[in-house]
Amino acid sequence: MRILLDCRFQKGAGPNVTTCYLLNYLIKLNTEHDFVILQHKGQQLPQYPNVQKLVVPSQNTLVEFLWVQFYLPKLLRQYAIDIYHSLKHVGPLFTRVPVLLYLREVGHFHEKGQEAFQLNLVNKIYWNYILVLGLKRATHIIGISHESKTVIIQKIGISEDKISVNYHGLDPKFKIIQDRELITEVRHRYNLPENYILCVSNLYPHKNYKTVVKMLAKLKELNKEAPKLVIVGNIKYAQADFFNLIKQLRLDKDIIFTSYVDHDDLVYIYNGAALLLYPPLLGSFGNPPLEAMACGVPVVVSDRGALPEVTDGAALVLKEPKNVEKMLEAVQQILDDEQLWQTLRQKGLERVKDFSWEASASRILELYRRIGSGETHRSGN
Repeated sequence: MRILLDCRFQKGAGPNVTTCYLLNYLIKLNTEHDFVILQHKGQQLPQYPNVQKLVVPSQNTLVEFLWVQFYLPKLLRQYAIDIYHSLKHVGPLFTRVPVLLYLREVGHFHEKGQEAFQLNLVNKIYWNYILVLGLKRATHIIGISHESKTVIIQKIGISEDKISVNYHGLDPKFKIIQDRELITEVRHRYNLPENYILCVSNLYPHKNYKTVVKMLAKLKELNKEAPKLVIVGNIKYAQADFFNLIKQLRLDKDIIFTSYVDHDDLVYIYNGAALLLYPPLLGSFGNPPLEAMACGVPVVVSDRGALPEVTDGAALVLKEPKNVEKMLEAVQQILDDEQLWQTLRQKGLERVKDFSWEASASRILELYRRIGSGETHRSGN
């Protein structure tokens, strides 16, 4: 079969990174399909032998949406596409080609989620009506956790047999680095301190960084020698008052922003951390906790979304992620209790054995077979 893989993502965004990992293994394991990749102009995706690429002519949101709805269906016919697989969960609403949608985020379907993402009217219309229609018309849907599958069923009314759960994988590069000199070299390159608490995610409001900063202020009050905070992620998504808060609490010298970091370097940054703090107010999956665990680093996560499901007892879970005192208590536990640190480290190393991109890609290839053989059918719900 000929399969079009819609891989349109922004550089550095979590979905773009996971898409690259998934693409690598889909193409590596594939023995029978022809793949065509759809991407943005200038998007940095790997070059694959014998894989054709199509480029969206515009990144203007409205123009791109109209192009996908009205011109892409013609290209699907022109290129004799047998399955349209969107890894962006945005596809043509009206096409006879079987549609497989990969839904990575379900927080938008909650009222609180829409508030956390600060959706404007246009985006609310998109999430509440256009995407919902696309999900209902899709041949099959992939959710990245059982929690996301439950949300799709309850909030949208999609039948259970139309949804498959396919966990993200974990690249083998995320591992314990024994050579401390290599860790030190990367740390110096990014001007990182010797002792630090790590956060990894773009600075969207729903990532709960204001609570993290307030927690750090209290930690520093109790111990001036406490670890500094390193944030790996794009700062352009942060609200202006976030940086004002840092100045008000006099933490300018205690917080280091690296912006986006290539995963080859991120491995070493994980290995150098005292712990990973990942407390978003919404979370469909959460790759950083697994990446940190694979590097032998203890993890603190919020109880939101699929994070308790993904970490499965191998992390400390914050039941009130906006509670500064509760977050402070969890961080102090790990910093002060060597036995707890070692216990979480070992539990994390065991947990990550359940995740691989090879297994994730294999499950998708099996879905292609089912769709191609007519075992799954497009329906209204």
